[in-house]
Amino acid sequence: MQVQFTTERFNTSIEGVIMMMNISQKTFLALAGCVLSVTAAGVAPAHSQESSGWKYTIDSFNDGSEAGRRGTNSSYEFYGLAIKETADRVYVALSSNLGLGGEFDSGADDGQIHYGDLFFNFTGEDLNDAQGSLFAVKFDAGNDSGVSAVGVYGNVVGQNVAKQNSGFKSMNQHRNWANQAGAGSASMGGLDHREKMDDGDFYFQQANYSVTNSIATGTFLGGIEQLDGNALATLGLNFQSVNAGVQGRNTFGFSFARDLMADGEYVAHLFAECINDGLAITGVLPRIEIPETSETVPEPAVATALLVVGGVGLLKSRQREANA
Repeated sequence: MQVQFTTERFNTSIEGVIMMMNISQKTFLALAGCVLSVTAAGVAPAHSQESSGWKYTIDSFNDGSEAGRRGTNSSYEFYGLAIKETADRVYVALSSNLGLGGEFDSGADDGQIHYGDLFFNFTGEDLNDAQGSLFAVKFDAGNDSGVSAVGVYGNVVGQNVAKQNSGFKSMNQHRNWANQAGAGSASMGGLDHREKMDDGDFYFQQANYSVTNSIATGTFLGGIEQLDGNALATLGLNFQSVNAGVQGRNTFGFSFARDLMADGEYVAHLFAECINDGLAITGVLPRIEIPETSETVPEPAVATALLVVGGVGLLKSRQREANA
């Protein structure tokens, strides 16, 4: 079964600059071993569940790695990712053992391992081919992104920062570690480590130090609002409502203006900078509806007739004044 990822040309105005982006089309292969249901609202993978307007993807609870510690004992265990959209905002939430601000690690070049950036791919192409057309959100201020400001970026080219964070060389290396001796099961939540497109290409880059987990370059589009667990709960977030096993040490998120991103189906993913765990989710951002104006504009013929009648009336009035 195949799912068609499409989006259309859109306009976004940031600081007076109008950006035009033409998003290409490509067919995305359905998740291996999973059944996808396609509705008018978008894509609903078997890995994902919806509740109270939130769409959730739940990760394996034993594929986070930290110096011999695995899963729930690891500071890098990711439990779940959730996304919710309204007419004017997009909300993102995480349940994870990794706190916002990172974790000390003497093996990292800067002594700290953070979250990478959250990427959104609307192109329907694999991650390698989509470079330059990605959107991404830098939400961890201290990470190793090539951009400095926290916020939403467009025209993004990604990079891999695992090497300077004492991380896994590749997704395969992480997958093999997590699956060794039946001790665990590697997962990316809504996608597989070796997810394939219909042309046979892997969605994620597979070579050493290649999978995109950080922004290299991008165009700043707008800021984000950081949200804590209490604020997210008031918005209806509840990871336990879809999986009671979600017990991350930290629950937090952020939101951003809906019009900063494209319309259509997307793949979103996030890694720790060391690739010790990661999450992916598929979803859709519906088209932003522009309300119709209540003012009625006369048809050209009607408008012309009104001008003629008005002109005749004005001429007669002037004639009467002249004869007075």
